[in-house]
Amino acid sequence: MSSPSESQPRRVLLTASGTGGHIMPAVYIAQHLQKQEVELLYVGSGRRLEEDLVSPLGITCRVISASGLRNRGLKGVIQFLLGFPSSLLKTFRILREFNPDVVLGTGGYVTFYPVLCAWIKGVPTWIHEAEREAGLANRVLSFFATKISTAFPDTNFARKSAVTYSGHPVRQELLEVGDVSAEVEIPRNLLVLGGSQGARILDKTLQELAPRLKEMGINIWHQCRPEHVDELKAIYTKHGIEHQVMSFVQDIHEAYEWAHCVIARAGAGTVMEIGVVRRPAIFVPLPNVDKDHQTKNAQLLASQGRAVVVLQGESFSERLLTAIERLCDGHTYSEMLTAKGEDRPKDAAKVIAEGVLDLATGSRS
Repeated sequence: MSSPSESQPRRVLLTASGTGGHIMPAVYIAQHLQKQEVELLYVGSGRRLEEDLVSPLGITCRVISASGLRNRGLKGVIQFLLGFPSSLLKTFRILREFNPDVVLGTGGYVTFYPVLCAWIKGVPTWIHEAEREAGLANRVLSFFATKISTAFPDTNFARKSAVTYSGHPVRQELLEVGDVSAEVEIPRNLLVLGGSQGARILDKTLQELAPRLKEMGINIWHQCRPEHVDELKAIYTKHGIEHQVMSFVQDIHEAYEWAHCVIARAGAGTVMEIGVVRRPAIFVPLPNVDKDHQTKNAQLLASQGRAVVVLQGESFSERLLTAIERLCDGHTYSEMLTAKGEDRPKDAAKVIAEGVLDLATGSRS
C-alpha cells in the first residue's frame, strides 16, 4: 500500500516573469506535467499575457510584485529594496499554502522570490535558462537552485555540476512543420515576429519599406504592437500587399508552415523555433539588453549560414532592405535553406518535466 505522501498528487509551483519568452517554456513544461496528474500553481507578475497563456490550462495564477534592477539606477534599487520585504512575505505565504514538492522557474525577476524562499524552506528548485548568455536573475539564483537546465550548450554557470543541457522547450506542433518546398526558388511569404510585445522599429520600418516589398511580390504575416495593428493593415492595403496583421500569433505553427522566411527579434524561444522549423531568417536583436544576449542568440544560426543579423542603428531601414533583397535572391535563399546545422534537442519540455518529477519524488523520500 502506498504511503499517504505517495498517494497525494505531486505539487509543482511554476514561476516566470510576464514576457512570452519566459511564460511559454513554463506552459510547455506544464502541459507535460499535467499528463502526470501533477497539481500546479503559477506565480507571476500579473501581466495580461500570463492570464491569456496560463489560465486556459486550468492552472491557478498568483501574483507577486517584482521589479528589475538593470538600467534603473538608484531609483530602481530603492524601489526594489522597499518592495523586497512585502514580496518575500507574500511568497512565503504562497509556499506555505500550496506546499510544493518542487519550484520551477523559467526566467525573469519574479522567479527570484519563489526560488529563494523554496531554498530557505529546503524545497528542491529547478531553473531554466533560455538565453545563451544567462540573465541576471538566473545568475543569482544559480547558487540556490538544485538543478539548472540550459537552452544552449555553451551557457556558463559557476556551479557546473548542477547544469544540464536540455535544449529549449518548444510547442509540439512545430516538430510537425514541413520543410519549405524545394519548388520555392524565391521566397514570397515573409513572417515578421517582433517578440511577444511587438517591436516598434520593425512596425515602423516595414511601413517604410512597403512600396519596395510590393515590387518584390512579398506577402506578409506581421505580428506587431497592439496599437499598430490598424495602421499596418492600412499601409499594406494601400500598397496592395497580401497580409495578415495581429498583435499575437496564437497558431504560430500555422504561421511557420506558411512562411518561406522570417524577420524576427532574437529571443531564445524564437531562435530555437526558427531552428526547429528551418526557415531562413533575418534577426534584429533587441538592443540594450543584459550582456547583449539576443545578438549572441542570433549568432548561433548566423554562424551556420541559416540566418543573417541586422543590428538597429544608423541606416537601419536601408540595411534591412538590403538583407531582404539578399534573402530573396534565389541562390542565397537556396544556400540558407540547405545549410547544415547542429541537431538540437527537440524534447526539452519533456526532459525538464521528467527531471522536475524526479526532484519531487526525492523530496518525499
